[in-house]
Amino acid sequence: MLNTASSSFALFETMRLERTGQVLLLAYHLQRLARSACQLGFKFDQDAILHSLKPYLHQCYCQPQRIRLSINKTGKVTVECSALATTPRPVRVALAAQPIHCDPLYLRHKTTVRAQWAHGERWLQKHPTYFDIIYTDQHGALTEGGRSTLYIFQQGKWFTPPLTHALLPGVYRNKLIAQGLVQEKTMYRTDLMQADRIRVSNALRGWLDAHVDALDIKI
Repeated sequence: MLNTASSSFALFETMRLERTGQVLLLAYHLQRLARSACQLGFKFDQDAILHSLKPYLHQCYCQPQRIRLSINKTGKVTVECSALATTPRPVRVALAAQPIHCDPLYLRHKTTVRAQWAHGERWLQKHPTYFDIIYTDQHGALTEGGRSTLYIFQQGKWFTPPLTHALLPGVYRNKLIAQGLVQEKTMYRTDLMQADRIRVSNALRGWLDAHVDALDIKI
């Protein structure tokens, strides 16, 4: 079980605020936050969350905004808002040489404990033309990126790794599955290399075409 006793430990959601002042996929974010709060023993007050978001909504912005909303164990809400930079497309992604090693619960919930992604984030800071690093588990199955969900197009269908491999249920991933656009499937390195197409997604950027041009990077 996660140690949630620390006052600095929090759940968070990173959301896209459109120029029209509407939070994209807000219902999916709230569902994930409520699920994590229930499983980890956090107080979840949806009315308090919506009240904290209200000052940022229904305004006109020059460009989309990035909202980071967090709650601590007592339910205290913190909101930060900043301009969202444009992402060149298609995005470049790399494949990590070593598998991700972490308590599965840390991978299944979006928390402020981010140590499992720290080495990858430092690599990305040194290689700013890359969008993300894709990881595998200890059995060699593809899981996710530190910033995004992975999708592979095979035989006319889009597939994404299943949640049984201990990964974050991304809100955009949930939307695509609910719409019947994506199916779950266990996949490996060879699937990534032989894919007809590759995409990644997150709540800020949407569903992005991607290509892998760095393999087995040491992080």
